[in-house]
Amino acid sequence: MKFNIKDIEFSRYDKWRNIKIPEKLTPELAELIGIIMGDGNITMKNQRYIITIFGDLIEDSDYHQNYVTTLFKNLFNINPLLKKKIFGEKGNCRIMITRSKAITSFFVNIIGLPNGKKDFLRVPKFIFKSDKNIIYKFLRGLADTDFTIKFKTRYGKKNYYPIIIGNFSCKEFVNNLKNLLKKINFHSHIENRKKYDKKRNKIYRTSAVNIVGIKNTKKWMKEIGFANKRHIMRYNVWKKLGYCPPYTNIRKAELILKKR
Repeated sequence: MKFNIKDIEFSRYDKWRNIKIPEKLTPELAELIGIIMGDGNITMKNQRYIITIFGDLIEDSDYHQNYVTTLFKNLFNINPLLKKKIFGEKGNCRIMITRSKAITSFFVNIIGLPNGKKDFLRVPKFIFKSDKNIIYKFLRGLADTDFTIKFKTRYGKKNYYPIIIGNFSCKEFVNNLKNLLKKINFHSHIENRKKYDKKRNKIYRTSAVNIVGIKNTKKWMKEIGFANKRHIMRYNVWKKLGYCPPYTNIRKAELILKKR
């Protein structure tokens, strides 16, 4: 698929940095679209043109610094700014910031990603119409940032049963994902959730698309996989032990995998 980018405006700073804009849909671009739809936010207002991608301070460190930055460099010839953000007792996170009028306009006006809040998120129609390789990369980018892989206890066996979960506030987006997974022959189901916030005295409702079971998980890893180490390490622990202990992070996984 080719994009009409002739109306994209480049700021003087964009031109000075030699920013480039992709003219066609590639697997790399599909993956970055998924990443931004997952943990990203776009601001295009009052002469501010910013794409921000959030992540865990420790768990997403390698993914941000070595993987996502490479995607931006290859696609747009830009190196995003990497920063740490401190929230006190609530925890810390890392943020990746890209400032560019041309790049931000491309994602909003050409790709169709929302400017501001992601209340009405939808899978782009051109992703649905693309071949499997494009769909795989889009799902990988989304899953690396906004999915989790868990291992449940069943039939008395502890933490052996794998589930890949994508949980979102937008139910229509989850329906989109289920249909997209069906197109590439993945079985999934939708789970409606609610969580009570005591501090705000409010019930939050979300929907999750769940890819369940050993067969489905192995199929995911073979065809789509993860690029984010936080997911890969948990999967590798499960492969080695036949189960994955709860709250296994990258550091714990490394210690487990080093043992014979």
